[in-house]
Amino acid sequence: MRTMDEIKLSLSQAGPAGELSIIRVDGVVDTITASELEGVIEGLLEQRRYKILVDLGGVEYISSAGWGIFVSKIQEIRDNAGDIKLVNMIPNVYEIYELLEFEHIIQAFDTLEQGKKAFHLPYGGDTAGERVWKADDAALTDSGVALQTALSPGLKAKKEPFRDKPTVPDDSLGSAEEIILQLVVEDPFSSISELAQQASESAPSLRLGWWRVFDILRRHHLLRHRSRFRLARRHSRR
Repeated sequence: MRTMDEIKLSLSQAGPAGELSIIRVDGVVDTITASELEGVIEGLLEQRRYKILVDLGGVEYISSAGWGIFVSKIQEIRDNAGDIKLVNMIPNVYEIYELLEFEHIIQAFDTLEQGKKAFHLPYGGDTAGERVWKADDAALTDSGVALQTALSPGLKAKKEPFRDKPTVPDDSLGSAEEIILQLVVEDPFSSISELAQQASESAPSLRLGWWRVFDILRRHHLLRHRSRFRLARRHSRR
């Protein structure tokens, strides 16, 4: 039986030169276990492996901390001609993916093969080798040597909870939150992208991009449209 805070990560390679890294995730990606997934991705980036396919077929739930990992890494990855793509999400996880409008940020596919094809790799077989980690265990399997350097040696000792990507620590933070909350009150049905655009137009100096708006909504528990509508309704009654 899987406990609430258990995660298992498997890492393999695909393509004739093994240039595509495939991370298979099983379990729950929450505030505690997200650090394990973050560690694997950071290990790949340290090895300059920027083509990453994340198989979420065994994931039962992803918290905002888990989704935040993908968003916080995507710019660095794409700056290095790489990408992250997601595959095999179960309906409940895909529903949150759509709700948070992640389709505007990261592509998702129904199957592993569709995800591989999206990277447009040259024809070639997958590289053998897999390395499996659990939240509190050492490597369970290590077949072949292809992945021996793909993960950082200290990964399995990393147990710190995932820390959300910090917002800019300046005096504009209060103003940014006030602007976003006011926009939500005015139109609770606006998407995150629409809120970011409206905020940028009203206060361009604050640089309120998608991620910052997402972070503000998350901290105020307003990621769901229903929560935004309740906030707007409370204000209308005053």
